[in-house]
Amino acid sequence: MGKVLSAFGNGCPGAVSRAVDDVVISMKNAGSAEIEFGAPVFISADRTGAVAFDPASPQDFADFLGFAVRVADKTPDRYPAGPFDPQPQGAWQPGDPMDILVRGSIAVKMSGTTRPAGRVYVRKSDGAVTASAGSEGTTVELENVRVRRARLESNGCAELVVLRRNIQ
Repeated sequence: MGKVLSAFGNGCPGAVSRAVDDVVISMKNAGSAEIEFGAPVFISADRTGAVAFDPASPQDFADFLGFAVRVADKTPDRYPAGPFDPQPQGAWQPGDPMDILVRGSIAVKMSGTTRPAGRVYVRKSDGAVTASAGSEGTTVELENVRVRRARLESNGCAELVVLRRNIQ
C-alpha cells in the first residue's frame, strides 16, 4: 500500500504555491546577471525591466517588484534531478522576459528563524532573503511580504506571501 503525504512541503525556489490568489507579471531581465528562481526582484533604474538586488545600488522597498517565478515549460533544461536538490534551481537569463510574482504565495530560499506571519528582509550585503532584520541599515524590509510557512531544513525554502502589489 502506498504512503499518503502527511505534510505539505514548501516546494522548490520560485514555485508558486497557491495559484488561486497569485498575480504574475512579465518583464525583461534588464540586468547583466541571471536572476535565480525565487530571488527578490526590483525595478531597474531606467524603469524598463527587472533586476536582482544590487548591494552597490540604493535599492529600497519602493523599487521592490516581487519574486522570480519558476516556469517549467520555459526553462526545463535548468532543473536539477530531484525536487529537494540543494544545487541552484535555475535562473532567468539577462535580456529574457521573466515572470514575477507580485501578489500571492511562493517558495523562496530563506535564512534565519522563520515563523508564520514573520517579517521578511533582503540583506544588503548579498541580496539574500532572511527573517532577521540585522543591525540598522544592513537589510531592506519587504513591507508587503510575510512568512506563510516556516523554512524547511530539507530544502531551505519558506513559503512567503506577497500581500499586495508594491508597484502598480
